[in-house]
Amino acid sequence: MTTQVTLDTTAMLAEADHPVDPDAHYQQGLHRLADALRREARLHPQGAAAVHAGLVAALRTRTAVDRLHAQVPQVGAVPVRRPIFVTGLLRSGTTLVQNLLTEHPALRAPALWELMLPVSEPGADARTLADRAQGYVAEYYRVAPLLRSMHFLDANRPDECHRLTGNAFASMVYGMRYRVPSYDRWLDETGMVQAYRDHRRQLQAILWRRPGRQVVLKCPFHLWHLRDLVQVYPDARIVVLHRDPAVTVASTCLLCETVRGARTATIDRHEIGRQWSTAVGTGLRRYARDRGTLPPTVQLIEADYPALLRDPIAVLRDICDQLGIGLAAPAEAAMRRYLANHPQYSTGAYRYRAEDYGLDPARLAREFAAFHRP
Repeated sequence: MTTQVTLDTTAMLAEADHPVDPDAHYQQGLHRLADALRREARLHPQGAAAVHAGLVAALRTRTAVDRLHAQVPQVGAVPVRRPIFVTGLLRSGTTLVQNLLTEHPALRAPALWELMLPVSEPGADARTLADRAQGYVAEYYRVAPLLRSMHFLDANRPDECHRLTGNAFASMVYGMRYRVPSYDRWLDETGMVQAYRDHRRQLQAILWRRPGRQVVLKCPFHLWHLRDLVQVYPDARIVVLHRDPAVTVASTCLLCETVRGARTATIDRHEIGRQWSTAVGTGLRRYARDRGTLPPTVQLIEADYPALLRDPIAVLRDICDQLGIGLAAPAEAAMRRYLANHPQYSTGAYRYRAEDYGLDPARLAREFAAFHRP
């Protein structure tokens, strides 16, 4: 029998042995998130217990990162030069592009285990940390089996860097995983500058532990917050994937339903449809606003999802050329091997329909027509 979990922030901070600081931006985010989870998320007991454990783990990660920076000042001096951020609407091919870029010998993307555990515990090597992260993957696939088909996770492969902003309790991923509308509104009003500063501190810890090639990061949610991102990473190189928004909305709704089903038995599909059709519109309007006002030190590269499906190597060659690293024969061969070993739908097929989420495909097409790049 699962013990009742109250998602009390005082209890979480005490369990994590983390100091209480009401003025800290991340603790404000934690309070907002925990309040929304209690009042709005409709978590079942097992879900509440898992969420509680995840938030405590995030606090412990923060403690470890702060301790590392304090004990090893060189970590704060680790350069993060011209990082590459892959973004775009959810379900637009960003995962494929990041994985292919990672095959280039000049680049590397932090693996899932690095993002989940940016600071090593004493005596824990990379394999131990990766095994722990793989246990998380196995548990998630057990409670959300369709996720394996929609978003493949592997402890030793790249994953989304929302895991770093999530440790600041400031990420749209929480609104994907749980029904937390009041938190979503707070995050939208507050912005992400402080969360991206936390992101950078954790990234420095990751790069200090395993230095090397230029870093490639990926998260669709950056699209909504480019202004904040480039305040913290003013020399960022941003690769944006484009796909028909009317299609991405329905696919995003299915993903949202899938991950929420891991922690709640109460799903309102039509509410999910309203949430993500509105959010996609907001993201596209912000991108249209921001793309022409980015600092001159920021490089913007755009690519189309249909072209990526038709000829991924051609699209990656163009991206690599714009990044100034080219696509020599060994890198191209590595990318082709990745494609051969990971064909589309190799982890399972899935279907989605806008109508399942109370949405009219024709109306979506009209609403997003101005943003769709054929």
